[in-house]
Amino acid sequence: MTLPRPNSVRTVWAGPGLCPRRPAGLLLAATLATVGLAGCGGDNRTTASPPTASASPSASASASPTPTPSPTPSADRDGDGIPDSSDTYPDDPKNVPQQEPFVLTCYVTDDFSESSPFTILTGKDGRPDFTEVWVAKAVSCDVGQEIQPVSPVEKAAYKTSKYDDGNIAVLYEMCGEVDTDDPYAEAGFAASSEQIPEINAALTLCPTHPYAKRWRQAVQRGQVDADLEAQGRLFDSGTYRVGKEIKPGTYVTHDVDGCYWERQNSSGDIIDNYFTNSARRVQVTIRSSDYAFHSENCGEWRPAR
Repeated sequence: MTLPRPNSVRTVWAGPGLCPRRPAGLLLAATLATVGLAGCGGDNRTTASPPTASASPSASASASPTPTPSPTPSADRDGDGIPDSSDTYPDDPKNVPQQEPFVLTCYVTDDFSESSPFTILTGKDGRPDFTEVWVAKAVSCDVGQEIQPVSPVEKAAYKTSKYDDGNIAVLYEMCGEVDTDDPYAEAGFAASSEQIPEINAALTLCPTHPYAKRWRQAVQRGQVDADLEAQGRLFDSGTYRVGKEIKPGTYVTHDVDGCYWERQNSSGDIIDNYFTNSARRVQVTIRSSDYAFHSENCGEWRPAR
């Protein structure tokens, strides 16, 4: 049998293929020199470090996109959450209904030769602003249109006025005028039971009117008479049932011309009567036993003091 030489190469079985067997010294050197190459002999293998993975297209796509700028918020002056572009009342966070601005045409001279237009706007207190009209001292004003109550103040004024046509144009005209001949502002004037609601309604709409104090005094005086009238103790000429329409008592009237009165029983017969062509003062006592009292051209009867 022939033996291999010490430096010869032998072929040995090493799995599916054949690997040459090398001397031990040469094999060690080769192993150190070729790190990462597959070795022969048994199942021992040395592999190279895996390459670093590069970012895939899908990974790049999953990165955070550039943020889209948020739209600029709409202007909202009163901070009620409604953009000014669609807010009917952009300066009122409570969005209280208000009257649309309108023109009040007023005469500023006593001879009505000069008129000026004034635009009426709603003030901060919810009431119309008549400041410019009052400064001009308008003697007469005309709205020229119907005005329906819209704001809470207008609705309160309309309710107070006892109007029944849904139109408060007259109240606006009253509030605009500062006429020195205003009968409601005359000293000692007492508003009638029909005038009191209208004056109070105007004061609801324009409580700081230049004549507001005088108007209130006229209402106070008139209210006393209104109470007497409601009690049947203040009445004008006419025929009244005693005890039902008027109260018995002593009554007076002043400054009369051609005044006639009579007391009647239930048959219509005259119990007592009186006539005067002219008098500064006329007095009558109506008794509870009287059925009716009648007077003509005697003016207003009120309780004697």
